[in-house]
Amino acid sequence: MTAIKVCGLTRPDDVALCRELGAAYLGFNFSSRSPRRVEPAARAALLDASGDSFRVGIFVDESEGDMREAIAAMRLDAVQVHRELDPRDLELGRPVIAVARVSGGAARLPAPTLLARCRAILFDTAHDERPGGTGIPFDWSILDGRALPVPAGIAGGLNAGNVGRAIAAVRPAFVDVASGVEASPGVKDPGKLRAFFAAVADAA
Repeated sequence: MTAIKVCGLTRPDDVALCRELGAAYLGFNFSSRSPRRVEPAARAALLDASGDSFRVGIFVDESEGDMREAIAAMRLDAVQVHRELDPRDLELGRPVIAVARVSGGAARLPAPTLLARCRAILFDTAHDERPGGTGIPFDWSILDGRALPVPAGIAGGLNAGNVGRAIAAVRPAFVDVASGVEASPGVKDPGKLRAFFAAVADAA
């Protein structure tokens, strides 16, 4: 089955359900620009709920110090960087998931020498005001035949109704979902989560 990353988790109960359903990756947002930002007071409870799951920290324009603080506080297993990749991001002591923002049928990738050192790359829809969590799909056909040095995932408007088509079109290493399984930003809907996992399993 295609691996699933659930992003924008802010509540321990949602984390627990994602673990129960078999999420490969749990995504926690540390960007001050996101309505799904993990507040410092919530970190301990989210860490406890996540157990031995693979935790990914999502960052946009945070400082190196802020990133290191979040890595330590949440025992992050990887970092996902929603901006132009910097060589210093690769020196944080954690694997890096780079992000390619797709706009107008094209995706802007990191420099090849940096991308080759990443754990994976996530293709997501570009938006002028939001670095991620847009809820807007992109044209998956742009990935047809594209050779990449690392595994690729897709995000952007995925939900139980379209994720099967996305998997059939791209065969990604993983799919990344946030708004498509929410009742409101940061609040997951159990029914939508279960339906999403079922749809991915059906597409396997």
